Amino acid sequence: MAKYGIRVQLMGNPTAEEYETLHAIMANYGFNRTVDGVDTAGKANTFTLPHGLYYGLNDGAINAVRDVIVADVKSQVQQDIRVFVMDVNTWSYGW
Repeated sequence: MAKYGIRVQLMGNPTAEEYETLHAIMANYGFNRTVDGVDTAGKANTFTLPHGLYYGLNDGAINAVRDVIVADVKSQVQQDIRVFVMDVNTWSYGW
């Protein structure tokens, strides 16, 4: 399974309901708004990702993952979107 980071941008002025639908779509495909890792003090932690960013495992090819997410978000949320999918082998998160 590949590890993917996905950024979904809803254009215009999306509503809270549109975001809830987006979060449900992404969760359905195994993509979450959090990641588990180790903080700067060496402690295990769950980190909340920046707005519109999701992370998860999926066995689909990167373009297939992108295409299914684009189709679902366009049909269930709104037409004017941007979707960026990246294959992620490692990551670091700080603040």
